[in-house]
Amino acid sequence: MKKAWLLSLLLPLCLSGCQLQKSPPAEEYSRPFVENIKVENYYETGVNREYLSDVPQRVIVIGANETETLLDLGVEDAILAADDGQNSQWYGIKASNEKAFQRLPRIGRSTIQAEHFLEMHPDMIIAEQQFFSKTRLGSTDYWNSKGILTMVPLNTTSPGKLNQVETVEKEMKFIRDLGIIFHKEEEAEKIVSATENRIHDIAKTVEYHKKPKVMILDRMSILASYGRKKIAGDMATSIGGIVPDTTAAVSDEMMMKLDPDVVFLVVYRDEEKELAWLRNRPAFRNLNFIKNNRLYGIPLKYVYGPQTRTIDAIGYMAERMYPGMFDFPKEYDFHPCFPGHSSQ
Repeated sequence: MKKAWLLSLLLPLCLSGCQLQKSPPAEEYSRPFVENIKVENYYETGVNREYLSDVPQRVIVIGANETETLLDLGVEDAILAADDGQNSQWYGIKASNEKAFQRLPRIGRSTIQAEHFLEMHPDMIIAEQQFFSKTRLGSTDYWNSKGILTMVPLNTTSPGKLNQVETVEKEMKFIRDLGIIFHKEEEAEKIVSATENRIHDIAKTVEYHKKPKVMILDRMSILASYGRKKIAGDMATSIGGIVPDTTAAVSDEMMMKLDPDVVFLVVYRDEEKELAWLRNRPAFRNLNFIKNNRLYGIPLKYVYGPQTRTIDAIGYMAERMYPGMFDFPKEYDFHPCFPGHSSQ
């Protein structure tokens, strides 16, 4: 009986102690944090809350848009190495960032491997979802367990996946979160405000204009459609376009049924050759976008995690969705202290 009485007293204390040990330290809750995503095998698995301490000084960044976003935030000195994926002759790094970009140490796509990155001792990795896979970098959890921050652009799901809704809002959140991490909140807000203002101004201008039906296509093993749930579709929708909510792959029959007014085709190397492939398809000859010559190329960097280039993508789309109504600079310069700054 006495033992039972002692046990009844000790058991709550024991349980209480166990609960305290499992809880994060109180100071953890007072630290700033960002919420990104967990990725494993090119698949988003949940929210990744990352608590911040020191500003990263050894950042590996993969992708031209990711790199330009850091340059527009003014954190060139923190970049340990960069990859120039998505760059091209016709849609390259902005003139305002070109000199800084050329100064950065480079890594080739073939070296994007966990073993190689470990040897470089980064304190942060910024990379699209596709690179967090078994054959590349492993999972975000793997790096976080080693005290290394990971930031994955929120709108870089696989073209064939519709499990996550991609939005301009998420794109702006990613930029703001980078601003928090690098203590560059003001610079981040400049990018976000300029982008949101452009969207607002375009939407207001075309408020009473006929809204075009818009599709964004990408020729892969399938003819992929970046519909309403993809960042490309959300951008077009935000400036008045009517974007069909399609499956990831679209057939000739579906295209004929939807009969879009405007089509953007993602182009990679030979723009005219790639456009001709779609233009010359017999099934499309009588569709509006062919009859009215409304087929346009668009670079991948404008429709896949555009980040700081979102403002350029929006302007590019608006000029072609509403011919003659807009004339934006090809590249928005977020560095007002340098020649060629644009405030449009």
